[in-house]
Amino acid sequence: MRRLKQLGCSAVSSVAITIFATFSSVSVAQAPSATPSSEQSAIQQDVTSSNEQAESVQTLKVGTKEILPFVFLEDSVPYGYSIEVWNEIARDLGFETEWVRYDSVQSMLDGLSAGEIDAATAGISITAEREAAAIDFSYPFYRSGLQLMVQASNRNRWVAALSGLFSWKAWQPFLLVMATSAGVAVLVWSLEHRHNESFSSHPVRGIGQGMWFAIVTLGTFGYGDVTPNRLPARIVACLWMGASFFIVADFIASLTVDQLAESNLSFEDLVGEKVGVVDTTTAESYVRAKPVDLVEFADFDGMIAALESGEVAAVVHDYPTLQYVASRAPDTFELIGRPLTQEDYGVAFRDQAQLAESVSREILTLQEQGRLQLIREKWFGNAQDSL
Repeated sequence: MRRLKQLGCSAVSSVAITIFATFSSVSVAQAPSATPSSEQSAIQQDVTSSNEQAESVQTLKVGTKEILPFVFLEDSVPYGYSIEVWNEIARDLGFETEWVRYDSVQSMLDGLSAGEIDAATAGISITAEREAAAIDFSYPFYRSGLQLMVQASNRNRWVAALSGLFSWKAWQPFLLVMATSAGVAVLVWSLEHRHNESFSSHPVRGIGQGMWFAIVTLGTFGYGDVTPNRLPARIVACLWMGASFFIVADFIASLTVDQLAESNLSFEDLVGEKVGVVDTTTAESYVRAKPVDLVEFADFDGMIAALESGEVAAVVHDYPTLQYVASRAPDTFELIGRPLTQEDYGVAFRDQAQLAESVSREILTLQEQGRLQLIREKWFGNAQDSL
């Protein structure tokens, strides 16, 4: 009987040990699951942190409009001087850019005011009118102005030069020199012919000798074969020598001006003529105040086509753009004179003074580091008409 009790106790003990071992193994097997849970939590935190960093990079909607060579919109991604300057700014300030294209500067500025975009860049002139319309501008990144352009002359240069010889303007300085020389000749002859054998008493021959004296003196290469002897005539000769420097300088200047007159047209030469501009640009405001027949075009290409066809006598637009066009078609278009105005081009913002200030500082940094100069030379060469 005792033996049975011992066997029963042993059996119960074995069952108890088996059950305890089973629960222990289950607990040990389940315990390591806490470690993967911690790792998953850490990974999740890293992913969340990365997402927050990605979301912290500000993306700006920037409007632009094709204005050569500031902006080219031929490809899917805009390029050009203004685009390259903005990309440098955005990279340094940590911005991402979403480009929004517009058909005109005015529609782009209207979109800026309406909140469609955060900034605008192209070849946008900084004006008091635009500043008053709640538009802020950055520090200028380019300086130029308005320019007058006409059709290039198709005449041969030699033909033009020969035809100029028969014009009244070409003969005016020559006749002025001859008239003043003749006056000096008569005066010297009248003072010298009675006492000086170098001057004949015969009026025609004597005045002719006086004319020779005046001309060789005027040219500062006097031969000395005909010279005055008496004091009054010598005083006249000295005065003539002094005046000859101014007369010769004026003569040369007159010839130079006449030679360049054809390419130095002005609005006074275009009175009553048709002059084309792009609508709602600074050129429109400028030309409207001039005595010409203003013709407005919806876009730049239409204006250039009108000039090429002869529909308008001249056009007025930003100098860099017209220079770009004329340099690629020198036989078709010609720039006239110097820029008519001085204008600064900047990045436009809508009531975001802080952003405008940051961009302005970055433009100054690019300028101080010489990076702005390198970009400008890439697109415009070594032009001296900019910042």
